Amino acid sequence: MTEAFALVLHSHLPYARGAGRWPHGEEWVHEAILGTYLPLLGLLHDLRESGVPYQMTIGLTPTLIEQLADRDIDARFIEYCDDQIHRADTDIRRFVDDGNTERGSIARFYASLYRTHRDAYLRRFDRDLVGAFASLARTGHVEILTSAATHGYLPLLDRASVHAQLAVGARTTRRLLGVEPRGIWLPECAYAPGLEDILETHGLTHFFTDAALLGGKRLVREGHAFERERSGSGLAAPLIAAADDTLRPYLVRESNVVAIARHDQVSGQVWSAMMGYPGEAAYREFHRKDDRSGLRYWRVTDTKTGLGAKEPYSPGAAAERVRAHAVHFVGLVRETLAAHREERGSDALLTVTFDSELFGHWWFEGIDWLGQVLRELAAGGPPTLGVADYLRRNGTTERIDLVEGSWGKNNDHSTWSNERTAWMWTDLARMAREMGDLRAARPTDPLRARAARQAARELLLAQSSDWPFLVTTGQAERADNPFPDATPEDFTPQRGAVTARA
Repeated sequence: MTEAFALVLHSHLPYARGAGRWPHGEEWVHEAILGTYLPLLGLLHDLRESGVPYQMTIGLTPTLIEQLADRDIDARFIEYCDDQIHRADTDIRRFVDDGNTERGSIARFYASLYRTHRDAYLRRFDRDLVGAFASLARTGHVEILTSAATHGYLPLLDRASVHAQLAVGARTTRRLLGVEPRGIWLPECAYAPGLEDILETHGLTHFFTDAALLGGKRLVREGHAFERERSGSGLAAPLIAAADDTLRPYLVRESNVVAIARHDQVSGQVWSAMMGYPGEAAYREFHRKDDRSGLRYWRVTDTKTGLGAKEPYSPGAAAERVRAHAVHFVGLVRETLAAHREERGSDALLTVTFDSELFGHWWFEGIDWLGQVLRELAAGGPPTLGVADYLRRNGTTERIDLVEGSWGKNNDHSTWSNERTAWMWTDLARMAREMGDLRAARPTDPLRARAARQAARELLLAQSSDWPFLVTTGQAERADNPFPDATPEDFTPQRGAVTARA
């Protein structure tokens, strides 16, 4: 019997390069680097150097890694980091003058932390965060997932555009990370029947889904089915309409592509607004900032307490709660696997999925919590495995008729497709038709060919799921992306031999 724990992080940012600064410009990327990606990489490299056995799965979207590898963002991040250090230093002097020793000690804590991160960025990682992720992949500690080129919402796109999103996304992953991706994080975990066949033609073997999509209950009123990319030749395993075991990977329909569901209860222990650890009273409050420096000096106190009544933050007190929460979480993982073993007596893969920016950026103590969890699991099990490694070691026999949907509100498409965004999908459909005409024309004149490549990039950018999401939530922004891997030919569906195997 094989039991394992899969920790999966989804790392994504909209393309904000050159889009100005606060509140939703390029500073969005700088904050994520300083708050999440630098401390996360520092932790994972520390664990590797200490000989702690671990594996985890990290999705890095093409739009994110294009930005992390960009020279201009690199230079402007150093400026941003220096500014944060300056703000902390200024606060130290201000609080010393005011006699506020408590807040002054937190300012010194920030100044030291930011200097440590800056030094790691320049010296340890040589200003190459993408290379730092690739290094972890080469040693087998991290499985890298690819994603759609611009995080396009695949079930609502035409088939040619889905092919382009996947082809450009995988090509970007190979070019920047030097890995051949086998797994994919589907944008917004959005799935429609037939998508598994398209994934298979691109050599992808597994993806992640919301547990609700295993249940067989129809979630989308008018479903979308992609044209079949392959013909089935009889099933080696039975096709079931619904499943109640989220600790088992399933082959999707007639394909060789596997769907892995996140465990809602165990994942919810972290991200749930009601019971999640980040709501702990001792943890740093994200939403209240100092009105002069913008740094954060308060703790959550209580989720119902107004921002003006928040109490002072204490890093030491927060660290104590991190240790307790890590022990509690690992205990829950072990209890869940034990209950599954007693009830079903079969192999089990307990999978939890989170947005990477939850850790460090939103939940300040989250990186330390991850470290404690990985050390606890390394000491007493269960083993942590990358999903691809687990699938190589264990056969997948059951097939499921996966339900269409997403991990959005109501598990359907309504967060991205609604009355407020209908005009976007009308325009995207028109643009896709025009791209088809442009591809068919096969322009040979250098200027026309260059314009065609730019049109392909613009269409991919317009298809990002971030834009309808921001329209729905009232936070829409613009962005500009050169995306060098896009060409009109990418919008030609890829047919031929199926080589992917789970």
